[in-house]
Amino acid sequence: MLFLDPPYQPRIIIENEDFAIVDKPPFFLSHPTKKKRGSSLLEWLYNQNNQTPWKLIHRLDRETSGLLLVAKNDASAAYFGRQMEKRLIQKGYFAITWGELKADYLKIEAPLGYLGISDENEIVIRQGVRPKGSQAITEIYPLGYGGGYSLLWAKPQTGKLHQIRVHLSLIKHPIVGDKLYGPNPSYFLDFSKQGWTKEMEKNLLLPRHALHAAFLSFFWKGKKQTIFLPLSDDLEQFLKLTKGFQKIHNPRFFEIS
Repeated sequence: MLFLDPPYQPRIIIENEDFAIVDKPPFFLSHPTKKKRGSSLLEWLYNQNNQTPWKLIHRLDRETSGLLLVAKNDASAAYFGRQMEKRLIQKGYFAITWGELKADYLKIEAPLGYLGISDENEIVIRQGVRPKGSQAITEIYPLGYGGGYSLLWAKPQTGKLHQIRVHLSLIKHPIVGDKLYGPNPSYFLDFSKQGWTKEMEKNLLLPRHALHAAFLSFFWKGKKQTIFLPLSDDLEQFLKLTKGFQKIHNPRFFEIS
């Protein structure tokens, strides 16, 4: 039995007097909570400077690595909050999935919501397609495939809970390592009780879901700002060890990047 710790500490990539861009490691909460084990990014930031009223503009799932935008005062928090409401803050994610998706582009539109507790679902937070759910749109750009896996670029047009993970599972390309939307949702509960096990290692392949927030775009003082973070080391290593995998040039992706 093994509970997993972050492979590295958070890193501040960009910082000024009003905001910071932080690289959050996997197995690190965005926000502190009494129900989950582990450190949080907000706690880490307060430890760096407890005089700053840090405010997360958005969040990442505990196992997702990558870029987070953090305000350092009320004025910048309100400014970025208005951009979030108007969908002016754009995000992009690398995802490694099961199955080889050989296409230039795919647009997934499926409304999402809580599935609710039932005989088929015992996990409160689990999301799924709901006819009366919230609008959810994700654009997908394949960037490589081989060996039974794909490297995808996911560009969410909406920001619903677990959106990318649910949408990729819906098209039969679930994210490698996903305990909740992968081959067996019961692994989510098992991991919270038992930690990482040999059975999970065999069936999930990675101890965390292979999702990495790599791109942020937003406006600051009238100018568009863009930040890119390469694929994390653990996910890059997974691809290097995958026999037959090769990255591809996707012209549709380079048109938006």
